[in-house]
Amino acid sequence: MNPEMNKSGPIVELQRTVSEEGIKALWKGVGPAMTRAAALTASQLATYDETKQLLVRFASLEEGFHLHLISSTVAGILSTIVTAPIDMVKTRLMLQRASKGSRLYKSGFHCAYQVLLTEGPMALYKGGFAIFARIGPQTTITFILCEELRKLAGLKAI
Repeated sequence: MNPEMNKSGPIVELQRTVSEEGIKALWKGVGPAMTRAAALTASQLATYDETKQLLVRFASLEEGFHLHLISSTVAGILSTIVTAPIDMVKTRLMLQRASKGSRLYKSGFHCAYQVLLTEGPMALYKGGFAIFARIGPQTTITFILCEELRKLAGLKAI
């Protein structure tokens, strides 16, 4: 086996990225990734709490599994709607090469603007179902587990 063909892995990719694109390429997409993390967390927590309160008040659901399941599912759906455009921008920024003439996007806002102009608003939600397939179950499991741990600790529901 040729030893040259076996040169891959994280260190080789790190060296390749720095040599081809420069040290700044290691931080491509950090801004959108941080924005996405903040938007995801805020939308999950706020939506879960608000949905739970609305369901208790208007649907006469009581504290328990069904309330937590419905509230967390709604939180997962809304979180997907909020974060899908940010995910799309983050992915496009991270995949573009930094070579001088071929950079398509100058920033996350520029990327979103170009996508809106050239592909339309629905393009911001490309991959939305796959994102929900990841975020939906994670959100549901997280909140149901959190509520069960809260009960085990003897804490009252908010």
